[in-house]
Amino acid sequence: MDLGSAAPVTGAEWIGQPQHEELQRGARPQLPADDPFYDPPAGFQHANPGTVLRGRDVELAFLGLIPQRITATQLLYRTTDMHGNPEAAATTVIVPAERAPKAVTPVVSYQCAIDAVSSRCFPSYALRRRAVAPGAVAQFEFLLIAAVLAEGWAVSVPDTRDAPGCGARRMSPVTTFSTACAPR
Repeated sequence: MDLGSAAPVTGAEWIGQPQHEELQRGARPQLPADDPFYDPPAGFQHANPGTVLRGRDVELAFLGLIPQRITATQLLYRTTDMHGNPEAAATTVIVPAERAPKAVTPVVSYQCAIDAVSSRCFPSYALRRRAVAPGAVAQFEFLLIAAVLAEGWAVSVPDTRDAPGCGARRMSPVTTFSTACAPR
């Protein structure tokens, strides 16, 4: 059985058994720059691209204030930069709250417009309930995401950020590859 490991390495025994944090209702989310969730675990570079490194359930809200009837899970996954180097990226997977248990649910990848130097504008933060993200375009784009959810589709909303640290991000081969890897 392949558990997502590209090589047997000491310190990477967790591969194929990602940590998952349960929903913490009422907690204000940390900025991605300060949140250890975004730090890849030791040995992550030995996992195959697309391997989930960790996950957590989160609450989303329009403008950070108006809760939505949806299920949302954030995933940190292993991907590759344009030079073939391993990196970790985050996506928020949102599914309609009411759907048939065994129904096929199509998935759409939605890329929010991000032109900021603050991690508070990343969708994984800005879409969360109690997030303080004035000016984050992702909070307004939630209306477009909600329209897709209303059709019964799931939505993957990846962060498009520079892997080491925060910063403004332009569309580049790195962004495109990481974004394409998120729905995997």
